[in-house]
Amino acid sequence: MDDDILDDVQHRPSSSLLTCSFNQDGGCLAVGTTTGFSVHNLHPQYSQTVERELRGGIGQVEMLFRCNLMAIVGGGSTPHSAPHRVLIWDDHVPKEIGELSFRQVVLSVKLRKDAIAISLKDRVYVYNLADLTLRDKIYTAENPHGLLSLSTQVQEMVLACPSVTPGHVRVELYGLRKTVLLEAHDGELRGLCLTANGNKLATASVKGTIIRVWDIASKSCIHEFRRGVERATITCLAFSWDDQWLSSCSDKGTVHIFHCKEESEEGKKKSSKSTFSRLLSSTTSQKPKSICQIRGIPHPIACAFVGDVPNMIAISGWDADGNGVLLMSEFAAHQEARRVAYHVLVKNSVEETEEERRRRRARGWKPKVPDTPDNDFGNMQITEPSMNHLSTQNTDDDFCEVVFEPPKEPAIEGKPNADDPPTSSDDGKKKSAAPNGGGNQDKDKEAGEDENLDEFLEATQ
Repeated sequence: MDDDILDDVQHRPSSSLLTCSFNQDGGCLAVGTTTGFSVHNLHPQYSQTVERELRGGIGQVEMLFRCNLMAIVGGGSTPHSAPHRVLIWDDHVPKEIGELSFRQVVLSVKLRKDAIAISLKDRVYVYNLADLTLRDKIYTAENPHGLLSLSTQVQEMVLACPSVTPGHVRVELYGLRKTVLLEAHDGELRGLCLTANGNKLATASVKGTIIRVWDIASKSCIHEFRRGVERATITCLAFSWDDQWLSSCSDKGTVHIFHCKEESEEGKKKSSKSTFSRLLSSTTSQKPKSICQIRGIPHPIACAFVGDVPNMIAISGWDADGNGVLLMSEFAAHQEARRVAYHVLVKNSVEETEEERRRRRARGWKPKVPDTPDNDFGNMQITEPSMNHLSTQNTDDDFCEVVFEPPKEPAIEGKPNADDPPTSSDDGKKKSAAPNGGGNQDKDKEAGEDENLDEFLEATQ
């Protein structure tokens, strides 16, 4: 086991939540803390399946469905690794088996079975997951939130990220070798999310009042939902596995669920009008609102629909005391959501008395993630230890198993490997070496070396 993993849990320091993210099907939750990371299974029964204690904080954790491969990035005031490095973690080992290093801080990482995409503040890198070779490089506008989304259900990848123009989205269709540009919003983008098949895209601006859904093929806005009238910071957008539902969570502490029903032909014609006329009519037309609102986590970070359970959503974030929590609820259109489960994942590390807690609750607690040190990094380089020995195998449940095969030690010419059986020629050589003859030759050689040493000492004197 790697030295970074602490086996002694008796002296475990207090931990606080840094980040959390759901896997591609919404069945697992990955949590990054100031002391490591953990993975929680949500369905069919909640359980903590993985807990790794490291020597620093993890600011980002990205899972690859339910397999043993993950991408982690250091974070917090004392990060486990530099924040400009993406570590490919194999939990079967368990340790990092590969690394991608950049000159900028990594803002987000996305995985699919054949690719890994990394978002920096002004560009996006795409690599092949098998050998970490560079596949694409995309320049974007200023992207401080690391907005990036990948399709995960189709074989040919679809990627969405901000374009070079603020408020616009660039969609790469790698199967068709085509680029689609969408004029999504007037202001800067704050959230975007692709469906699993890559056919639709949801976007939100920094204002956070309007959420738009786009059809990639026709480049038209097919839905325009109103989240609210007050400005809000969108923290997550998520589609259901069948594209029927869309969820959004914000700093207002409310998760909104919208119904993405199929439009009629008349509605499609209306949605295909120009951007100017659409924006002009948006001031007078009534936009559909959410069909359900869920409260219970004051500061949500991420939300996802549980793929195996219809009409169930999972929400994770901070509660009023700064603890990392998980809420699972069942929802229905125009009905009150029913709480299914509530779990405290990470306890807040701040120690306080009951009076201090009462006063803090009266003032209102706001989450604040410790700043990650931003140093001057070296040139971008890709290190690939053991990555050439990764292979993926599809299983019956459509998940992939990543197999790690450690390389064999190179054989030295003339020296047999320890694992190889002795050959008949080696045995013959051993038998032909006579003890008397070999001993006389060694004695003559040692006598000659002594005479040479005496001559050298006399010359120096």
